[in-house]
Amino acid sequence: MRKYFGTFFVFILLLLCFYYREDAAKFVMQKINQNTKVSLPDSNNYDNNIDFQFVKKTDDFHIKSYQGFLDAIYTILTNGTQEFTFYCDESYTECLNDFSKISGDQVLLSTINNMVSPYNSYQKIYFKTNSFGTINMSIDKLYSDEEIQMTEEKINTFISDNINDNMNAEDKIRAFHDYVINNSVYDKERANIIEGGGDVEASRSHKAVGPLIDGISLCSGYSDAMKIFLDKIGMTSYKVSNTNHIWNLVYINNSWLHLDMTWDDPVTNTGENLLLHKFFLIDTNTLFELDPNGHNYNPEYYPEISH
Repeated sequence: MRKYFGTFFVFILLLLCFYYREDAAKFVMQKINQNTKVSLPDSNNYDNNIDFQFVKKTDDFHIKSYQGFLDAIYTILTNGTQEFTFYCDESYTECLNDFSKISGDQVLLSTINNMVSPYNSYQKIYFKTNSFGTINMSIDKLYSDEEIQMTEEKINTFISDNINDNMNAEDKIRAFHDYVINNSVYDKERANIIEGGGDVEASRSHKAVGPLIDGISLCSGYSDAMKIFLDKIGMTSYKVSNTNHIWNLVYINNSWLHLDMTWDDPVTNTGENLLLHKFFLIDTNTLFELDPNGHNYNPEYYPEISH
């Protein structure tokens, strides 16, 4: 009888292992993940190394909260890394559910992208996950090495020829603001194609090389060029965006001020190339007095802005 009982017990044990093998494997993999040391490689030359109120740099890549996800994505992007793997902490039971929400929210991801150097920003971003809580992030960068080199040469030459230590921060920003607007025009044709949902031919007006090299720009090209310049002169800034527009926010003289070169380079019926300063380093109240609709934004994403 004992022989039959022992055989029956082994059979039941094997049956349990068969039915619960996925849970057992998940348990083992989660334990392995928890003990995996995770650290980013050294950052590239374009890491802003700035903590904002919405996202901050982190060295914890065993994610324990929703905010932890946002900080990890920001850190990976601003670091300049193109592929990286991180993990859900076993204590974070909603990890994969929250990550599904984050990875599917293009506005949220674009907002984080606004916080990093344009050179480290993504054109496309991909995520792969598994049920064990492993998350792989890979990035197709917006700027090619050639475009970075051209932009760097152009802005470095401008700084060498036009910027000196006797200028205050506002004077430096104004000089670059005026230079870009005087040497470029808004890409109205491409803007109309995008607005109509059509296919856009190969063009660089959405990048800094648009206004700086090609002399034509969309709002993203203007704001990228300004962001790169501000980084070079040591000014803290990021880009503010909504579904239709993007501009710069700069920390200067202990205040966060708006700067919009697109609206300071208006399209005219006569074709006249105007240079304005209506949207040059203005506070939020002034911004909304001038344009209550075109510059709306989600205040949750930009807590530095007061209104």
